Amino acid sequence: MSQKRLQNVLEKLSPGQVQVVLCQNITENLTYLLDTAHYIRWQRVITHVWEQLPNQSQAIADVVETLAQVAFELWPAWYQQDELFIEAGTSVTDILMNRYACSSLQATRDNISLPWLKEAVRQCQQQNVPCLPDFPHSLQLTQLAFALDSDGLILAIAHPQPASHCLLGLAKAITWIADHTHSRLLLLLPESLSTADELESVLYGAISLHDIAVPPTAVPQETKYTIFPIHGRPHPFSPGEQKLAVLLGQDDELAPLFKFNQQLQSVRLSQFIVDLLWSEGRVVVEIDGYRHHGSRFGFSCDRNRDYELLISDYIVLRLPHDEVMADAEVAIEKIRDVVRFRRQQLLSLHEVRS
Repeated sequence: MSQKRLQNVLEKLSPGQVQVVLCQNITENLTYLLDTAHYIRWQRVITHVWEQLPNQSQAIADVVETLAQVAFELWPAWYQQDELFIEAGTSVTDILMNRYACSSLQATRDNISLPWLKEAVRQCQQQNVPCLPDFPHSLQLTQLAFALDSDGLILAIAHPQPASHCLLGLAKAITWIADHTHSRLLLLLPESLSTADELESVLYGAISLHDIAVPPTAVPQETKYTIFPIHGRPHPFSPGEQKLAVLLGQDDELAPLFKFNQQLQSVRLSQFIVDLLWSEGRVVVEIDGYRHHGSRFGFSCDRNRDYELLISDYIVLRLPHDEVMADAEVAIEKIRDVVRFRRQQLLSLHEVRS
């Protein structure tokens, strides 16, 4: 199928619906799906990959655990609010303030379970993942999905021939998860499962990525959950952004300038989320990992993005993620060089105009 058709399929997918995607290589095509979702502006996407498919109840438990882990990494930025809760602290005042925030939020949103929210907040405040065994999986899925406010959930199976009873359980679990999370759910399956009778209930309308050429890659194994973008702070699952954030925060010259994961609009009216932005100087820094930028589609999107930012008067500095991890100090100096170049450029322009 064409790239355009895949985009159309994702754009038409409604919350609570399941779309099966068949492919030959789970790792490479998962990256491709994430690129496509990002391209059509799905703001947050969470993924989970099963190397070995479990039974129905364990599959549901795995998704609950993944959502809880993502919620913990994002804490306290839940419900698209960065300052609703106090991140950490055990004082009586902190605890009472968070309880008050829970009650205030629940008063304005009928779909929030106050008992779950209070316990989840308490666990996060104590630096624990909010996976709560005292609450049923159905409630946890629904409440975690509300808190994360994701646009899509991608579940994938790496094993080419799982056990028959596990496939039947998966078909039931997938529909159940989509219904309780009210998420657009993509199920990425090997082509070998395209005729599995146990998956008949979810295979209707399945699409295949067989005709899309995705170059082979040697991608190191990464975390099984992904979420993007994160506004205003380094991505919790990007070691490069996390490492760069520490060094930037210690740099007196650069720290006041840059903010992580900022949205901007080009002169073509395209909306982009950039890794780092110096808004006043119109400098963009992107930290590019091979996983999301190594495909033909990702490469093409990056070139078009750079073009639109260039004609919108932004300077774009692209830093390889591996380089940032290997020597973040060099990355900082590259950013500093670009900032000083930009300042000199703006000064010269001001002198010409005056």
